[in-house]
Amino acid sequence: MRIGEMFNIPIRVHWSWLIGFFIITWLVASGGLPFIRITLSTTQEWAVAVLVTVCLFLSVLLHELAHSLTAKRLGYKVHSITLMIFGGVSLISDNRMRSSHDFLIAAAGPAMSLLLGVVAAALYLIYRDPGASGMSAMLQGMLFYIGFQNIALAIFNMLPGLPLDGGRVLQAVIWGLTGNRNFAARFAGRAGQVLAVGMMLLAAYMVFFQQNLTSGLWLFLIASFILPASTVERQRASGVNRSERASALPVRSVMSPVPAALNADTPLDAAVRKVISFYPSADIPVIDGGRVAATVSMSDITSLGLNQNQGAELRVSDVARPVSTFSIEPDADLSHALALLTKQGVDLLLVFENGALIGTVSQTDLRTTRPPT
Repeated sequence: MRIGEMFNIPIRVHWSWLIGFFIITWLVASGGLPFIRITLSTTQEWAVAVLVTVCLFLSVLLHELAHSLTAKRLGYKVHSITLMIFGGVSLISDNRMRSSHDFLIAAAGPAMSLLLGVVAAALYLIYRDPGASGMSAMLQGMLFYIGFQNIALAIFNMLPGLPLDGGRVLQAVIWGLTGNRNFAARFAGRAGQVLAVGMMLLAAYMVFFQQNLTSGLWLFLIASFILPASTVERQRASGVNRSERASALPVRSVMSPVPAALNADTPLDAAVRKVISFYPSADIPVIDGGRVAATVSMSDITSLGLNQNQGAELRVSDVARPVSTFSIEPDADLSHALALLTKQGVDLLLVFENGALIGTVSQTDLRTTRPPT
């Protein structure tokens, strides 16, 4: 879901962000807020926890903006920033020709987190008053926590393994030393896999031997995110020839044409007669609340076994399948489409030309593509 734009960069929020927001708020509140040296009511603890979580996600946004603005300054296109459960992702064109550029873009995020942490910690030390009470004590405690978390975020992100920023720094260094970017990506991807397994073992130790269930499970969840992501990064580097071949083709060469999007409130029988029946194999986008939130196809309808009278009583939204989407231009490279569908976990790409929806691209479209050899 797009929530705004900064420096001409679309800012999006993935649905998992809501889960992350709740979990972090709960962890902060349930921890008893030891960094605040006054007694708070339960309501006050939750209010402070929400404020701290908001500040932490704003810090993540600044972290991603540092990546993106550095990339823009070096001449690369930034497609979007997406906030998710474990942080954020900056979608930057992956056509870098210099290892130094990779290094600078990767290091910019942790550098921003470290700067935010140092500033917050410095403000805490400057205004620290052990005898403070009320709002003053709460603000001091929040500064301490925000400073600590940002410094911890910078350190954690610099661990040497993809998809962490430290893994990208490692990749840039190895690329610079060997001149082989694909080897560097495979090496950093393997390092990420080793790092994730090590974190899982540490999490198991914390749960079973230290009885630290909350921290252990949280560490295991993070490792569970890093392991498949590092595996994808490594596989992507191994299959670089496929991406290079795909970059020679535009998105329009594989997209499934669609006539237009359907409104979610459109009667199902009218949608079938006027649109769906003419495109029986297409996934037709469905607009709900001003955005494309689902798709519908003839197979979705026939699988329900509806008779004519039942169809007249239903709306398109009753049979549509929810999907996550991104928009893309018809002349964009297939390699970019592949990155969106795999790295971002998007279900469907909407192809727009001159402001009009002209087609869609899915994983099925890409699998049936035969790039030139």
